[in-house]
Amino acid sequence: MKHRLYVIITCLCFLSTYLIAMDVRPQQEVYTPDYHYYHSLDTIDRDLVEIANQFPNFVQLNKFYHSRFGRSQYLLRLTDFKQEHIKTFYVDEENKQSGYTRLQNKKIKLLLSYGEHAREFLPVESLFYLLRNLTNGLSSQVTPGGLARAFSAEILSTFDIYVIVLANPDGRYFVETEKNYCWRGTSTGTDLNRNFAWEFGNKGSSDNNHDEEYRGSWAFSEPETEAFTSITEDVAFDLFISFHSGSHHIYVPYADTVSKATGREPENVKQMLELAATLSVATKHGYKYGKVTKLNEYTADGTIFDYMAGVRKIPFSLAIELWGPFQHIGPSCFDLFNPPSYNLRIGIPLGQESLYWTELVIVQGKSRRYWKRYIHCM
Repeated sequence: MKHRLYVIITCLCFLSTYLIAMDVRPQQEVYTPDYHYYHSLDTIDRDLVEIANQFPNFVQLNKFYHSRFGRSQYLLRLTDFKQEHIKTFYVDEENKQSGYTRLQNKKIKLLLSYGEHAREFLPVESLFYLLRNLTNGLSSQVTPGGLARAFSAEILSTFDIYVIVLANPDGRYFVETEKNYCWRGTSTGTDLNRNFAWEFGNKGSSDNNHDEEYRGSWAFSEPETEAFTSITEDVAFDLFISFHSGSHHIYVPYADTVSKATGREPENVKQMLELAATLSVATKHGYKYGKVTKLNEYTADGTIFDYMAGVRKIPFSLAIELWGPFQHIGPSCFDLFNPPSYNLRIGIPLGQESLYWTELVIVQGKSRRYWKRYIHCM
């Protein structure tokens, strides 16, 4: 009998919206964000500080990673800081009478990335939705022994969750101040998701700084990349997810030109696909999933999730596009990546999911383990 480790994980929905490359000049918009419902840079800062101050034993907010112009990218860490390890179980083939053996394991480490593309507001909103659900059970007003408290306790005692809240704050500032809702890049127009050292510079990116897929002057030319490289150098993560909007897709690496031509894949691509398949039906919206080179005819070089899978060797690296319009006509941009403010106001932001269960499948050597725990998904 194979060793099984059941870990419960909820949540997810991801990657970047790789569309036919287009100019990033402003267009006539169908609708624009109402900041009574969408967060602005100011309210992002305000609400993150409030959450961290309210739950210091579970939420840590650091501002030491910055953009080119000194704006914080906000690194959140969410876990029960009083519990360094967790108890888990696995089926013990050599101990069939008892059936289970108790082990002491470290927490599962996740790295989640939001706000890479300036025009994609929805992923950041989905993060705040996630934060509300994760912290709901921590309030002193919540009934002890209730479901909300049990949920928060289970998640935060099992997972060590790191979040880059706003990977591209300069780009977001440009969108808010210039009202150019087609702007995707950093202050230099560089697409962060083409600026990483994984097949950087190939045809799945552009050297034209007016193109939305402009890769920058060299790999890691943008200071915003340091948050990703520094964190992943210091911490051995089990899972990386890059959240975007523009469609309902779950992408498995690799996305680059060489991999598409040669069929190169991560070693555990089968397990990534199994996870993606489970996630794809975990919500009422439904997501297409698969190897990105199979889902898309074009390639994308220098992406973050390829770098995490190919260079950092994070066992599971995905990109999830949380939301996309059912139909889109014309050159407008905001409505291509974000639902109307009205949908946020009434609490049903399309593409953001409430709690659903899903499985994370991990293979370690010859021993197949099914992690089954929950992380909440929008």
